[in-house]
Amino acid sequence: MNRRIPTYFDPDTEFEAPLLEGEPLRRTFAGLQDDLVNEILGETETITLHAPLKQAANEAAGLAWTTGYPLLVFPVLFNEKTEIARQRQERAQRIKAKTADLMEAAV
Repeated sequence: MNRRIPTYFDPDTEFEAPLLEGEPLRRTFAGLQDDLVNEILGETETITLHAPLKQAANEAAGLAWTTGYPLLVFPVLFNEKTEIARQRQERAQRIKAKTADLMEAAV
């Protein structure tokens, strides 16, 4: 099954990338990242969560670029990272509330 098929490409042979349609991958990726971040920030009422969500997007982008398919991997990584950021925020709020109660009892 190791048959070689001879190939020849004319010097003027061009390939089309219909997914990108002339846009560089980085610009397409940046647009996807901006769209997802803006969407999640628009749905988030807690202002203190905005910075951690932006950080989650940057971390997910960094990880996605290490793969062969960053446009496919990024949304999933971003969802995972935003969920972790939300959980951390909720935990911090619980700890803060508990600490405030302890401080009131101590005074």
